[in-house]
Amino acid sequence: MKYEYYDKYINKKTKWRYDITPLFENPEIFANLLKDLLKPFNKWDYDKIAGLDALWFIIWWALAQKWKIWFISIRKWWKLPWINNSVLKSSQFIDYSSFWKSLEINKSSVKKWEKIIIIDEWIETWTQIKESITLIENLWGVVVWITTLCAHKNKQTEFLFNNYNLHSINIINEM
Repeated sequence: MKYEYYDKYINKKTKWRYDITPLFENPEIFANLLKDLLKPFNKWDYDKIAGLDALWFIIWWALAQKWKIWFISIRKWWKLPWINNSVLKSSQFIDYSSFWKSLEINKSSVKKWEKIIIIDEWIETWTQIKESITLIENLWGVVVWITTLCAHKNKQTEFLFNNYNLHSINIINEM
């Protein structure tokens, strides 16, 4: 499907960012979104799917079930339960909200040389994705693809398009 198909269901009257949760409310639209997010990938091209924080748990879980594949949760700092240094924390960064943040991942989530697709809802800058890639690569995983509903193509994200096979249903070209 083209982005316009999804765009009419996205609430743009919200503060700070668009609300994509209406896409989850209609089973047909949701099923099409799942299909479109993984359309370019052969199910043998990767071992696991990684997703950023809470909103996309819905997507990750559905994709993991549909494709019978593991998913990795990358959360904001202090959201994952941990014991004895079991969680790896990213550097601090400022994201689209202009607040300092940090991400974390369970160290046991990634095995050496596993091929991983990262899924995020919207990529305007590369701050959160960059830290997610770093977490996965620090655990010796290999990020083979990034997929998203919408990505801005600009000086910050150009690296993702060129080096991490960024697939987006919609690309906003700012170059």
